[in-house]
Amino acid sequence: MQEDMTNALINIPSLTNFIKSIVKETVKEDKNDLTGKTWNIKQFREICCRGKGDNWVRTFIFDEFPEVDYKKGGFVVNPRKTPEGKTTIIFAKEACEWMQKHQHEIDWNAKITS
Repeated sequence: MQEDMTNALINIPSLTNFIKSIVKETVKEDKNDLTGKTWNIKQFREICCRGKGDNWVRTFIFDEFPEVDYKKGGFVVNPRKTPEGKTTIIFAKEACEWMQKHQHEIDWNAKITS
C-alpha cells in the first residue's frame, strides 16, 4: 500500500528524466570549466589559434608577447626549449582570458619566413 501511494504521488519517470538532465548539464559545465586545467601546445593552438602551427604560435604569440611567459606572470611554462625545461605547459583558463583581451593585437596574417 505504501509503495502504491508513493508511485501515485511521485511520477518516477518524470523525476528520473529531471535528475538525468541536471546531471548531464552539471557534467557539461564541468567539462567547460578550465579552472586548474593545462594544455600542451597542440591543444592551445587548436582551441585558441585556429590551428596555426607550433612554430607560428611560438613566434607570433609567445615571442611577440613576452608577458605570456610564466616567469613574467603569464600562462605558458617553457614557451621555447631551454636547459630548464623543454615541455610547454599552458594554463588553459589564463590562456583563454589573455587571448580574449589581446586577440586584436596579434598579427593573424603573419607568415613564418625561412
